[in-house]
Amino acid sequence: MNIKKLITVWLFVVLAFPVLAQAFSVSAAIDSTVLYVGEQAKLTFEWTQPKDAKVQFPLFSDTIVSGLELVERLPIDTFLNEQNSLVIKQHYLVTSFDSALFFIPSQPFILGNDTQYCNPLSLKVLTIPVDTTQKAIADIKPVYAPPFNWPLFWQVIGILLCVVALIILGVWLYLRYKKQHVEHDNVLEIQDMRSAYEIALERLNEIRQEKLWQKGRPKDYHTQLTDVLREYIHRRYGISALEQTSAEVLRAIQPQLKEQKELFAILQHILQLADLVKFAKYHPLIEEDEKSLSQAYKFVEETKQVAEEAEESDSEIK
Repeated sequence: MNIKKLITVWLFVVLAFPVLAQAFSVSAAIDSTVLYVGEQAKLTFEWTQPKDAKVQFPLFSDTIVSGLELVERLPIDTFLNEQNSLVIKQHYLVTSFDSALFFIPSQPFILGNDTQYCNPLSLKVLTIPVDTTQKAIADIKPVYAPPFNWPLFWQVIGILLCVVALIILGVWLYLRYKKQHVEHDNVLEIQDMRSAYEIALERLNEIRQEKLWQKGRPKDYHTQLTDVLREYIHRRYGISALEQTSAEVLRAIQPQLKEQKELFAILQHILQLADLVKFAKYHPLIEEDEKSLSQAYKFVEETKQVAEEAEESDSEIK
């Protein structure tokens, strides 16, 4: 009975050992055993393990062995074989810059209390042959200056000439514009030597002929009208009406018109209506627009006549 049990156990161990051995196995391979200096080869470690097991495999940093450098660690490949075991492959790109015969010893792989070693490998690295009969070794050539780039030189010169020409043209146009502007200002100054009454009357006539209030442009119309009156007041009474508000203009001219209250009221009405149109977006009637123009004529005429009478009385006294 004991002999039968012993035989049964022995048969179980003998038959199960190949299965256990197949469950954990390791190997190593390299795709080329001979390289030239600087060429690369793929080194592969492959092991088979149970699906849920954890195997400790060798890790390399910069070199596999002394002189054999690690270029890149490629991603791990895994798949299941027919026995439902997990097959893992770890690839490395290796190279060497020294001619030598490299021996890659067996590497340990540990699964629990079991340690398996892969097969050793060898790699021979050769120097690149040089045929000295075809090309003789010569000294290093000296450094030569590059040839002068004439097309680039003339291109730069052309660009510089264009820039200078544009600058000269710009200066000339500016000076011409400035000269014309000065001449225009001088012409205006000569025209402005006329009396305030003549200038104001001429511009009021232009406003009347343009008839902006009939073209749906009341703001432009009242702006031009008040500008004419402000300039007339400036020339006639020496009041800076162009830079002042309507209220300031009225306060400044009131002493000059203390004996002509009707004219002061006319001016006040014109300025206040213009402010409503310009700032309050008031839309006056056509009759109001035409009344402002007629009142502006009356203000200029009445103040001009007062000035002439004063001049005549002064001449009679003398």
